[in-house]
Amino acid sequence: MPAAACHRKPAVSVFLGIPLVTVTYVTLRRGFELAPIRFSDDVRRRLTAVDRLREVWASHPTRRPGQQEGEVQRRFFRRHMLELHALSGADPLPEATVRHLVAGGWESAEIDAATRERFRRTEEALLAMAEDCRAGQALTPDYLEYLARRLPAGGEPTSITEGFSDEIAAAATVDTHPIIRAAHLYVACERALMATAQAPPEQAPPWHWLLPWAVASFSLMRANYPPLVMDRRLAGAPHRPDAEEHLGVVVELFIGLQTAAMRGELSWTPTGPGRSAATGALGTTIHRRLLEHMRGCAASLTPVLREIDANARTAVGEGAGPEPPALRARLEAAAERALFLPGPECRWVELTATVAGTTVSLVVAVQDVGTPATGVLAVTADARHGEAGGGHDMLDLASTDCVTIIPADSADERQGDVVAFVDDTVSRTVEQLMA
Repeated sequence: MPAAACHRKPAVSVFLGIPLVTVTYVTLRRGFELAPIRFSDDVRRRLTAVDRLREVWASHPTRRPGQQEGEVQRRFFRRHMLELHALSGADPLPEATVRHLVAGGWESAEIDAATRERFRRTEEALLAMAEDCRAGQALTPDYLEYLARRLPAGGEPTSITEGFSDEIAAAATVDTHPIIRAAHLYVACERALMATAQAPPEQAPPWHWLLPWAVASFSLMRANYPPLVMDRRLAGAPHRPDAEEHLGVVVELFIGLQTAAMRGELSWTPTGPGRSAATGALGTTIHRRLLEHMRGCAASLTPVLREIDANARTAVGEGAGPEPPALRARLEAAAERALFLPGPECRWVELTATVAGTTVSLVVAVQDVGTPATGVLAVTADARHGEAGGGHDMLDLASTDCVTIIPADSADERQGDVVAFVDDTVSRTVEQLMA
């Protein structure tokens, strides 16, 4: 299969009588462009937002890309390997076991010997890949085939049909935004594996996502981005028969996953004493608007619930730490799902709804990211049964289900994202309540 051809296509425009030449990046592969301008306005807006977050991430003195190694990187890869384990259809591991394995390694909790050995081999392969990337290794066809042999697929080396290695390596050289290039590479690798397996996308075999995830992460690290978060939404992304449409779906997911990765790495505790960044004014403004919106949601929701139960009621409460222990546990769980360590300040709003004797509690919080605070804020959510919010998590949010706000943002700029997130969580909560 021919390798992708990529060139720069000049375009001439005129400003004040002076001809100006601009450059767009065009790939001739499959006949559509991979330049950001070819994607939707929303994708371009979100690319701009993640680029601004990356400036904060890259400039943090204790979290530069060159320092992402050692035990911290091991924990990163362990977390995503365990997510892949869950996606593979294997019996899920208890949450406590997962936490022990991520923090302490594969000997820190009881798992069967075969699974332990597969985890260990995969971790070493991923760490070696990261080291190769730091050393300047390019994603050549030979290196791709070497990587495929080292990364297990259901306990066996991954195989790629002859000819696809050249195509995947070519995809790694497309000149466009690094996140678009990584998504293009992921799709090319995914297609190669499905052709090799001779199976449709919806019948992808267990661990099918490991090699595409690894090569996309390799591409991002080469561009000075963090490795890609592995998330069930990536593996469950609906396949689109149209190549350009499918790429668009993956690009949108990659933007969210890169946001989660950088948000998480920013929150790592620095090795030395640090100074908290001020988040009070922006956090207070977002919290006030959040409270107003949640009150509006409650007012709209009450008459709907009373169509079912005349005694149905809603209530809205709010606060800013210190939180009661039960609420603190919920806020920490929301932060953990979003892959970051919460900082010193937290402002929250709680919506409770009761209908037919059943009560649910939805908490939406504006949390500092990192201790000391990095200046980045995260809007998270947690919903549970009972007025005290006991029982299991009702929302099943992914790591990407979070609004990340950087110090350079204004409340007005991010109002739409916060409102959309709140509306989605309220809708999910009510759906669970009515189920």
